[in-house]
Amino acid sequence: MKKYIICAYNIDEEIEQNLINLDITPVKLCGIQKFRKRHPSHPISYHPDMFCFHLNKNKWIFYDEVYRTNQNIIDRLNLEIITAENPASCEYPNDVGLNAAITGNNLICNVRHTNRIIIDHTIQTKKNINIIDVKQGYAKCSACIVDEHAIITSDVSIYEKAKQNQIDALPVEKGHIDLDGYDYGFIGGCSGLININGKNKLLFTGNIKLHPDYEKIKRFCDNRGVEIISLSEKKLKDYGSLFVV
Repeated sequence: MKKYIICAYNIDEEIEQNLINLDITPVKLCGIQKFRKRHPSHPISYHPDMFCFHLNKNKWIFYDEVYRTNQNIIDRLNLEIITAENPASCEYPNDVGLNAAITGNNLICNVRHTNRIIIDHTIQTKKNINIIDVKQGYAKCSACIVDEHAIITSDVSIYEKAKQNQIDALPVEKGHIDLDGYDYGFIGGCSGLININGKNKLLFTGNIKLHPDYEKIKRFCDNRGVEIISLSEKKLKDYGSLFVV
C-alpha cells in the first residue's frame, strides 16, 4: 500500500528525497496564513502538529483555514475530515489546541487548552480512553511516539505522567534540536512512526546520531523492535512531526 506522510511545506530537500527513497510520498501542507504574516518563523505557520490531529484510522481534524488552503491536496488522500475553528491568535496557549498526542488508548494533552473536538471525539470513538492531563501545552511536539506503549520526551511533566499511567518513557536532554526562531526544538516535532512491510520504523528529520542521548534512544527503540532511520545527515530539526496517512 502506498504510504503518505503529512509534513511541513519547507522540509529540507534531503529529507524529502529520503522519504521518497523509502517509497513514501511527502504531502507538504501550508499552515495558517495570518500567523505567517505576523511571525514567519512561528511554528503554527508550517508545523503539522500545530494545525492537524489524527483522531483514528482515516479520521483527521484540521483547522478550517488550513483545510481550505490545502483542500485539493488533502482531498486526494480520501480522508474523513473534521474542521475546527481557527485559533484566535498565535500566542500561547491559543496556538496549542490541536497539539495533543495519542499513544494506544492514551491521549496526552493539556486538557485546559486542547480543542474540545479532540477530547469529545476521542471519548466517543476510543473505548477505555485514558486522558493524561499534562502541564506542557505542546504535548505532541514534546512526545516522540515509539509504539502504543512507549514514548521519548525531554519534558518532565510528560515523563512523570507517562510513568504514572504505565507508559514506558525514556527521558532525554532538552535541546540539541533546531527550531526556527527559537532556542531549541522538541523530539516529538522532529520524528514520526511508520510501519513499513510489517516493521515499525521511527523516522527523524535529521541525524539522530548527533543527539547526545543517541545510544540510550537506540537501545530503547531496539528493545521495542523499532528501527531508527535518520532522514538527513544534518542536525535534528523540529519541523512539527511527521504524520503517516
